[in-house]
Amino acid sequence: MSLITDSKFLRLISSRLRNFKQKKDYLWNFSCPLCGDSKKNLSKARGYVFAKGVNLFYSCHNCGVGTNLANLIKNVDDSLLKEYILERYKEGKSLSTKVTRKAINIVPPRFDKVDKQKVFDHAEWCDKLPEGHFCLNYIQGRKIPEKFYCKLLFTSKFKQFVDALIPDHGKQLDDDARLVIPFYNTDDVLIGIAGRALETNDYKLRYLKIKATDTIDRLVYGIDTIDTSLPVKIVEGEIDSMFLSNCIASGDSSLELTSKSIDGNTVLIYDNEPRNKQIVSLMNSAIKSNNNIVIWPNTITSKDINEMIQSGMTSAEVEYIISKNTFTGLEAQTKFVFWKKI
Repeated sequence: MSLITDSKFLRLISSRLRNFKQKKDYLWNFSCPLCGDSKKNLSKARGYVFAKGVNLFYSCHNCGVGTNLANLIKNVDDSLLKEYILERYKEGKSLSTKVTRKAINIVPPRFDKVDKQKVFDHAEWCDKLPEGHFCLNYIQGRKIPEKFYCKLLFTSKFKQFVDALIPDHGKQLDDDARLVIPFYNTDDVLIGIAGRALETNDYKLRYLKIKATDTIDRLVYGIDTIDTSLPVKIVEGEIDSMFLSNCIASGDSSLELTSKSIDGNTVLIYDNEPRNKQIVSLMNSAIKSNNNIVIWPNTITSKDINEMIQSGMTSAEVEYIISKNTFTGLEAQTKFVFWKKI
């Protein structure tokens, strides 16, 4: 009965949850009411309610909170909480409404494996493109290492490509030309894609990321290639990660949150944006949590690793700078104070 009761009360608060929708049986998605999800983009929805055993739980991919349904109800509609607790009590179920910031460890469902070397409909691997092709020119211009060409796709019909690969994606897409970056998990299962537009400079349309499964896990690029017995570097952009050894990309600036999913030591490498309030705030939080973090020296003016490479630096040179400018604790805090510009 607990799942039925939990589902009932989730529906009762659903009108107060922005972008609320049911993805499938016992899986709902909406904008996180605890962190707000995003002030700039109100369509962001990174909160999930899902079933584990006979209960519903809540997890947010933005702020990292993981808790039971009672705590979610408490934060959304406190007046409904007593009614919920009473109904659960009648079922003989006890509850704890204590807030926790520790993410719940959920074993994700397994999906059909998609071979890394399969032939995709409406797309071609970049190492198969003819010389002079405009997508090949683009990745050459970004100086992406040739070893990654066989891991990147080109499509001239992005909507048709996504529709064939992920029929129930539920997104409004244009049939434009894009560079496609596939994401795989540690079992080599395709879990999502990122599409980089090649024919527009509109920031909102430039990058699109789509999950290939209903897993609540974050999309992390490169997780299938790292060795967790060695320090794992974490950067923001997928292309940036292609220039460093044993590196993954969070796809956004939530590097600390991504590091929590890694069973081993990590080094957080934020973009070099000392005037970006969000980056500065996240770096400050990561330092306070005693993470290994790169504080870029003032001799580096490039915004990110790809810009460093395009400016003429080699991957070896960037790796050396990272190794010499990775700090933790008090030393990181001291370096950070002189790095930030706000």
